[in-house]
Amino acid sequence: MKKFYIEEFISVKELVKILKIDEIEFIKLNFLKGIILKKNEILKFETVEKVCKILFNYEIIKKNNIKNINSNLKNFFYISIIGNVNSGKTTLMDFIFKNNISLNEIGKITQTVNILETNFYEKKIFFFDLPGHKLFCNVIETYINFSNIIFLIISVDNEKDDIYENILNIIKKKNINLIICINKIDKNKNKNFFFENYKICKISSNNGYGIKKLIKESINYFLSLKNINFIEDNVEGIIVNSYYENNDFITTIFLLKGNFKTKNYFFFKNDEIYIEKIFINKIEIEECFSPCILTTKNIYFPIDFFFSIKKNNNFKIKEIYREKYHHLNYYYIKSDNHTISISIINFYNNLKTNNKINIKVSLGNFTEKDLKYCENFNCKILLISNKISILIKKKIINKNIFLKEFLLLNDLIDYFINEYNLNKNELITGELIIKEIFPCGKNKKIAGCYVSNGYLRIENTIKIYKELKLIFQGKINTLKIKNNSVEIVKQNEECGLNIKNFNDIEIGLKIFSIIYV
Repeated sequence: MKKFYIEEFISVKELVKILKIDEIEFIKLNFLKGIILKKNEILKFETVEKVCKILFNYEIIKKNNIKNINSNLKNFFYISIIGNVNSGKTTLMDFIFKNNISLNEIGKITQTVNILETNFYEKKIFFFDLPGHKLFCNVIETYINFSNIIFLIISVDNEKDDIYENILNIIKKKNINLIICINKIDKNKNKNFFFENYKICKISSNNGYGIKKLIKESINYFLSLKNINFIEDNVEGIIVNSYYENNDFITTIFLLKGNFKTKNYFFFKNDEIYIEKIFINKIEIEECFSPCILTTKNIYFPIDFFFSIKKNNNFKIKEIYREKYHHLNYYYIKSDNHTISISIINFYNNLKTNNKINIKVSLGNFTEKDLKYCENFNCKILLISNKISILIKKKIINKNIFLKEFLLLNDLIDYFINEYNLNKNELITGELIIKEIFPCGKNKKIAGCYVSNGYLRIENTIKIYKELKLIFQGKINTLKIKNNSVEIVKQNEECGLNIKNFNDIEIGLKIFSIIYV
């Protein structure tokens, strides 16, 4: 059996020279076997391997077929692909890797992260295909922070001014190694964009124009870089995405540093997860070496990005205080998509003001256990890109529990914003300190306060802090000065407050008067 050595990608023209066969004849032979090739097509190694086996019984071997890439930073690098929705990011990846991911995306919008790897000119390249919508800004930032090069994909269908503000903010960062990719150039070859100090390449993700040249230039650009992004010491891996496949819950993981053996733990901020089995290319293995893409089955990880493979006491997060006295609408949100889940939490944590909702986000299909939780804690149910059985759905309806289903993340976010008028600006109008405590009726207390700054109106919202920690947010029942009810108290005045649904009054607590505009 003849053996031929090729790169990860090769053009039809280059391949026929190696095989010493006429180009037209080669295309005809493939056509007779039901394989359609074009003259200018770039072929992936796996495609060439299959075609040559079928047609000629040739063995095709990768030139750089190495099991483990050593840890030299110049042997591999990371490319993040960013851009607006429908700029052609995923289509570009589909062309390079001969996939059809873009055809299966809901609404043709990327809502998850795809990591793909290839060997090209003796370099291992990892591509991070990132969502474009600004709701995924935190996800985009996370991957860019440890990427070596960023491709900003701009479609000729758009103008420069149409680029999302979050994308523009990213490219304005210092020390970003950026290549501007003008995509869909087959539609308009004369379209030009000007970005000062950045390399610009014209490509087409439809027919492959300029893509091989782009990757070659990326390698040369990478080798010339002085600043190569590094990863924090206590971070060894990242949770990429999750999905259901053949009734198994699959999680894709990217190991950034070190090597990992099964029957050990991933250590997250607040959790440690035991890993019994791992898979690479759907083959179970006992040990993997970074950098590599691996998967697990039926393990529900915390909704977080990073983990460590070594126990580290510094890899923790401070406990988040949950307001005891808030009368909130509690939502139980379930998704099978890790990227969507973490973006929901990011949206919630970055609300400017929120005294109306509290959320719990969970991964996986909605089950009887989830329903029981929602019953016990009186939660409304929101499902996004999630499966639910008809039987459980009937139980939810019979129990009169609120249920709403979404396909897209932005539809869920719009629901919250429109339903609860979230993200109004918060303005502090006054500051008070509790100086005395007076009894008032059965087990009730009056807070004797001094207004140290500004003013407080009876209709204002108040926030109470203990040693810089928020312990209550709500309203007041009564506001008095010397037993006389008043509508407002001002700076340097003393007053008595009866606070609605709060009785844990202590001397020294600080009270802030809040209005929303």
